[in-house]
Amino acid sequence: MTKGKQILRYLLRAVGLILVIITINFLLIHFMPGDPLIHILGEDEYYTLSIQFPEKLEEVKAQYALDGSLFLQYLRYLYHVITLQFGHSYLDGTDVVSTVLFRMKWTLILSLTAISLSALIGGALGVAAGYKKGGKLDAVLTFLALLLETIPSNCLALLALILFAYRLHWFPIGGMVSGGVSGVERIGSILYHMVLPVSVLTLFRTSSNFLLMKSFVSQIRDEEYLTVAVTKGLPSRKVLFRHLLRNVFVPYVTALCVQFGHILSGSMLIEVVFSWKGMGTLIYDGVIGRDYPTIQMCFLIIAICVIFFNFLSDILCMLLDPRIRDGME
Repeated sequence: MTKGKQILRYLLRAVGLILVIITINFLLIHFMPGDPLIHILGEDEYYTLSIQFPEKLEEVKAQYALDGSLFLQYLRYLYHVITLQFGHSYLDGTDVVSTVLFRMKWTLILSLTAISLSALIGGALGVAAGYKKGGKLDAVLTFLALLLETIPSNCLALLALILFAYRLHWFPIGGMVSGGVSGVERIGSILYHMVLPVSVLTLFRTSSNFLLMKSFVSQIRDEEYLTVAVTKGLPSRKVLFRHLLRNVFVPYVTALCVQFGHILSGSMLIEVVFSWKGMGTLIYDGVIGRDYPTIQMCFLIIAICVIFFNFLSDILCMLLDPRIRDGME
């Protein structure tokens, strides 16, 4: 199979998965308990209309595209997804697309920084510990990484918040930016508010990346081709960078692509703890308030993001690993 055919195969699989996700997304939201009209109108007005003015209730259903059979609602939903028409929020009436894109920007600022830092730090420390397996550095770093892995991210966030914000007053307790600032001062305020949530996310992800990279390096360092390279008298640096890292890079890239796939949802608990108004808090508020249009768009974007980065991972592995390319020919 040629590279072009393989890429097309990956693409068709991704499109098929997106269609399945759209269908599941629609069904899950509509099978959630509670009538969405109760959350739109309020309990008193809903029951008043249902008893005294049922025709008005039907008009409200039509206004929010909740009328008709489930199949007709599904066809309408597919059309709205294709045309990016997700309606208005049930909670505050704002345009869903504008709200989600605005919140997504703040989540990307937080998550991109944390994932990039953790990929570099965790990867570098994992290589150092795995290449010198059994040494003091390996023992200390592995202990710390396993310790961090046992602590849930929201608990780690609460501990950091209590210590550094509430007790020491080094950082703000929550929020994204101070009020009444602009220009360079606003950028500095955003960076200042980012320190704690980014640090917690980076620590949490660094421990996972470290353990992954250490595992990959530990497995490959005992391979015969590396032993031959060492016995030939090649310097350790050449063995490490030319032979070992080239083979470790492919599985590590795959793991990072999985992390990037969850870039919009992986920081949800951290956002809630630090009152960071990103996708995490938007989904949390949407679930609590049964804001169906907002939840649907958020879940759909997250699913597409996961599928896209898995697709990207397949392409990168095919391009980076000669064994995969040779297997296609």
